[in-house]
Amino acid sequence: MNKLATKISSYISLIACAGTLLFSGCTISEQQTQPNIILFLVDDMGWTDTSVPFGKTATPNNKYQKTPNMELMAQQGIKFTNAYAASPVCSPTRCSILTGKNPARSQITNWIPGQGNDVPESEQKLFIPDWNINGLTASDITFPKILREHGYTTAHIGKAHFGKAGTSGADPKQLGFDYNIAGHHAGHPASYYYPYGKEGSKYKVPDLNEFEKDSLYLTDALTVKATQLIEKLSNEKKPFYLNFAHYAVHTPIQEHRELVQQFIQEGKTEAEAKYASIVASMDNSLGAVMNKLNELKIADNTIIIFMSDNGGLVTHAGHPTTNAPLSDGKGTCREGGIRVPMMVKWAGKVKPGTQCDEPVCSDDFFPTILQMAGISPEEFLETIDGKDLTPLLTGKGSFDRPEGICFHYPHYWAWKGLRETYPSIKPFSSIRMGKWKLCYGYEDEKAELFDLENDIAEKNNLIDEHPEIAKKLCTQLQSYLQKVDAQTPVDRHSGEHLAYPKL
Repeated sequence: MNKLATKISSYISLIACAGTLLFSGCTISEQQTQPNIILFLVDDMGWTDTSVPFGKTATPNNKYQKTPNMELMAQQGIKFTNAYAASPVCSPTRCSILTGKNPARSQITNWIPGQGNDVPESEQKLFIPDWNINGLTASDITFPKILREHGYTTAHIGKAHFGKAGTSGADPKQLGFDYNIAGHHAGHPASYYYPYGKEGSKYKVPDLNEFEKDSLYLTDALTVKATQLIEKLSNEKKPFYLNFAHYAVHTPIQEHRELVQQFIQEGKTEAEAKYASIVASMDNSLGAVMNKLNELKIADNTIIIFMSDNGGLVTHAGHPTTNAPLSDGKGTCREGGIRVPMMVKWAGKVKPGTQCDEPVCSDDFFPTILQMAGISPEEFLETIDGKDLTPLLTGKGSFDRPEGICFHYPHYWAWKGLRETYPSIKPFSSIRMGKWKLCYGYEDEKAELFDLENDIAEKNNLIDEHPEIAKKLCTQLQSYLQKVDAQTPVDRHSGEHLAYPKL
């Protein structure tokens, strides 16, 4: 066992000894029939930021990254090659997971509270519309609330970013979680190194003062808290849901000091090695969780869902990674901004080592997790956008999404200080239906059509070759946005909201 593993293990062992005294002697299967469910959510992780290929062939980035525990999970479960975050930025996706609502419906269309726009107003041809800048509130219906009503203990660990500071949504406990550790309003950590930010900083990660002595890396500290809580909850005679949401691999790019050297020795740049060490530490965390479940003999009754909250960072914005062959990245309507790694491990239900190519989305988790728990989502289907994925997971029943998956980002955004190398992101809506994808820009009111099955890099705009397909997708996108009363940008001259996408 290496020094890092020993350090983490020492913390876990302390709680394990105490937990043994509390154990009733009954097996988990004797205590409960509903499965435990863990959502392992990663921040800003790109589609290729893993040694697990989600494309037809392994990419150079797949071959460079080291994620053996993701590889193991893929072998034991199912991987989704066409999985999407509901938004190209974090808060809208995270809120879509809890509520099952597309950002266009909830009007939580940007990260909360919308700071960081580096596009000068003089370059913004349109006004940004009013949007739900406060995020979720205590009155919103979330699946953790429903799980709790049906006997589950619910817990959140790590990044929340569900609501603006000072509002009820900033506290995960107001959204249906019995436990909240390290989750608050902020969208990224001030630092990955203890004390995880200066006192008074709005980005300082809370609840982790116990790690002062050993100064654990943030990802490791959260892993210790997660494995401790899993042990505690496993001793209760009720199922649990754990929302384990890492701050990794979001900026700042601060290396894991005990993992970075192996990547430097492989000849990568210092920046690339730093980023790869952050990814590797996240993967170690996944392994620690799976090991803990095995140790407690509850792995067969615990579902694990793995996903990233949006697409990855982009090389031409100065970041040490790549989404290739996907184009662009976080914040954009391109595949690099919204297509994400996703896997599910569900013993006895999911055939190990399988793959699903059906397009799925983060708002599908609401009805899917309820169904996994044996709770019918039927009464909520009229007011949500998510679809139950259990037919895809189990191979039983039918799954259909004729309306496609819509994306809506009526905002401007640019990487701070990088506008010379990375163009500003402008307001857009897009839709994926089958193999086709249509992207609509509000500034020029023009659309592009791509065949993702044959052009995953979105290099060839086929709108002139397939006008009827483009019209079909645009009509569906328009219909959906109108149905949910999605907000559109405002014309600077007339003061009127722009029309929904049209050809």
